[in-house]
Amino acid sequence: MDISIIIVTFNSSGCVNACLESITRQVGASHEILVVDNASKDDTRDKVRNWPCRLIASADNLGFGKGCNLGFSQSQGRYAFFLNPDAYLDGPKTLAQMIKRMDANPSIGLAGTSVLSPDGQPESPPALDYPGQRHLRHPLPPLPGQIAWVIGASMIVRRSLFAELQGFDPSFFLYCEETELCLRIRKAGFQIGFFPEIIVKHIGGASETPGDPYQTAFRKMQGLLRFREKHYAPADRKRLAKRDFYRARWRAAWNGFLIREEKSSDAAWQKARSYGAIRDVSLSYLKEGLPPS
Repeated sequence: MDISIIIVTFNSSGCVNACLESITRQVGASHEILVVDNASKDDTRDKVRNWPCRLIASADNLGFGKGCNLGFSQSQGRYAFFLNPDAYLDGPKTLAQMIKRMDANPSIGLAGTSVLSPDGQPESPPALDYPGQRHLRHPLPPLPGQIAWVIGASMIVRRSLFAELQGFDPSFFLYCEETELCLRIRKAGFQIGFFPEIIVKHIGGASETPGDPYQTAFRKMQGLLRFREKHYAPADRKRLAKRDFYRARWRAAWNGFLIREEKSSDAAWQKARSYGAIRDVSLSYLKEGLPPS
């Protein structure tokens, strides 16, 4: 088996058919599809059952990393390809192209692809540093390659390496887990690759419930703090958290002022709620540390 495509779904009924259809059109690579459903409340599972893939139905919402790990544990391919359910492969040889590039570059442990919006606009290019890295007073050790991390919506990894590193850190529920995995891969001596000619189209956010941005920012900040806790020096972690707290407190207050002065807009409300979450999570971390995973 050349490659295992692992897709983690959560209320993905509106997008999963396009994702799976794009995979079934692939030629030139032997593959299997594993869909881990994180206790969807819609008809995602019914739609998945209509396609030639293995459905792994979880009774609980495991989050992204744990879901990927579960799918990987039941896969067989020498490569694992993690693909969001709200993304789809742009051409029929996408998988074959990825495998060819990985086979030709043994120094690359994990690689991302171009991720484009449906109208062709690029999204989330490869990052060249880690969150807050330029503010560290205790730098990270020298690492292979130039790319720090790639977006988790579309990334391929060597099976042996992913197994050796025990996959995604299960303490991350959502956000920053791909950043953390990429750093561990580089610490293990491999580069992070990027294949710009290989295209995946991404709808984006199809599995997130719209509503109060406070919850999204809250989870993102928790993931970021967990990343720092694993890889940054204690003094840098505390200093960055203080920086986040003071910046977010001021910005939340300013946007709250705009709302009170009847200059409010949806953007101001969104920012006030997002910065409020960053403020609250940072303060809690400074007082009590990270909550249990």
